Amino acid sequence: MRIRLARALSLGAYLGLIALGMLWAIQLGGLPREQISITLLVLVLPLLLPLRGVLHARHKSLVWGMLAALIPLLHGGVTAWAESGPKAAWGGLELFLAVAYIVSGSFFIRWKARAAR
Repeated sequence: MRIRLARALSLGAYLGLIALGMLWAIQLGGLPREQISITLLVLVLPLLLPLRGVLHARHKSLVWGMLAALIPLLHGGVTAWAESGPKAAWGGLELFLAVAYIVSGSFFIRWKARAAR
């Protein structure tokens, strides 16, 4: 039961990070049109690289996804700290999703490895 819960939380947070990164670059960030593609490359592409393995619950891909989630973690933390109003709230959400993915993914890997023994 707890393995399935950790898996669902990690997958939901990971997909939420991808969606929020795309939403941020296209709509929420208020970026000029010329900067949208570079923002997508920096925020979303690192999360898309291990996506197949994350969807199939492969441990190495989950760890690579956690490393890639450090980028949105930093972006969300800085945005939540430096901005005010709605941008700070969106930055806080990004920070929350990144931390939720890292923590729930870690527990999923640990509990699944213990159950396999």
